Amino acid sequence: MLPRLDLELSLEQQFQMQLFEKELATMSREKLETLLLKTSELVMVKENIIKLLMNRVTTEE
Repeated sequence: MLPRLDLELSLEQQFQMQLFEKELATMSREKLETLLLKTSELVMVKENIIKLLMNRVTTEE
């Protein structure tokens, strides 16, 4: 059975989120759209890395 995962943000991450929220409040729509697209791209890259690593782990067993 897999161990239970703690998916809550750490205190440092929560603080970073608060800073980010304040920064977003002052951004232009154009800058927000650019940031959203880049963030979406990075999430997809992260997913691909996780899939790659999972495939490597399962093929090595």
